[in-house]
Amino acid sequence: MDTSVSNRTHGDISRSTMTLTSRSGDKYFVEQRNIILQDINNTMDSILNGLNELNISLESSIAVGKDFESVTNLWKTFYNEHESIIDGDEEDDEDDEALERSQSVLPSD
Repeated sequence: MDTSVSNRTHGDISRSTMTLTSRSGDKYFVEQRNIILQDINNTMDSILNGLNELNISLESSIAVGKDFESVTNLWKTFYNEHESIIDGDEEDDEDDEALERSQSVLPSD
């Protein structure tokens, strides 16, 4: 009987040692998990800050672009007027040539 009691005691000791080992393993796992989660959290904060800076830069660029909208419209008007003057001169020249041809073809009195 003494042997069975000592076997149980030895088995109980082995189980308690495994429990302590798994608890320390769980503690290590939890510590490492917390470290990794903190690192992920810091990285996400850094990404969020970078995106906020990018958003501010884009808004500034859009604002500068809107400031030049009136200048753009002015140049557009100038270009369109210049085009119409050039096109209008060519049409006037063609009209003048057509008028001269028609007058030369008409019989004189």
